[in-house]
Amino acid sequence: MRKLSLPNFRGCNALVLHRPDSNSETLIRQLESLGLTACRKWPADDVSAEGVDVVFFDADLGYDGLFAWPTSQAPIPLIAVMGSEAPGRIEWTLAQAPSAYLIKPIGSTGVFSALAIAFRTFETQQRLHLTLADLTRRVEARPVLFKAILVVMEGFSVNDAEAYQLLRTNSMKHRVSIEELSSLIVGDPDSVRDLMENANRRILRQATRG
Repeated sequence: MRKLSLPNFRGCNALVLHRPDSNSETLIRQLESLGLTACRKWPADDVSAEGVDVVFFDADLGYDGLFAWPTSQAPIPLIAVMGSEAPGRIEWTLAQAPSAYLIKPIGSTGVFSALAIAFRTFETQQRLHLTLADLTRRVEARPVLFKAILVVMEGFSVNDAEAYQLLRTNSMKHRVSIEELSSLIVGDPDSVRDLMENANRRILRQATRG
């Protein structure tokens, strides 16, 4: 099993959205002992992520409009500080999609674990979002790819497999995705010969003779 290195949060900036009380005091002390710079703010509206690496927020008093970003789309890790088990509070907190949770009352331990889980979870979520966005883009581009294959088939008198191989070869040659190349070809069919230059000389010579 690969050994995972423990994260180091020294130098990170933490924003604590919590009223002044024993919980927020303990939280700030733990953050500072871990090398973070902690700033407490309450009340707060339209909080942005500028200059902040992680946000701890009081889930018991949170409300719509607390954050500047759309719900569940935080650009940095969020850690919910929870005490209430009221269904409405839990529902609102879950809607914010926090990366980790810290349960009240905050004791002498727990903050480091919450930070480590939050940063790892946020990183994983970001990778998943990027992968999903890429898959969605590729699925939406499939009709364009099929049209480009037809254009290449007609232009070079090849079958569908050969046309796809030409597209694939040239997408790598021009360092663009096959979907981007397909969009170029569909948008300007007359440019097929230029885009396919040197990809398959035998086919190009046949097309020129034709």
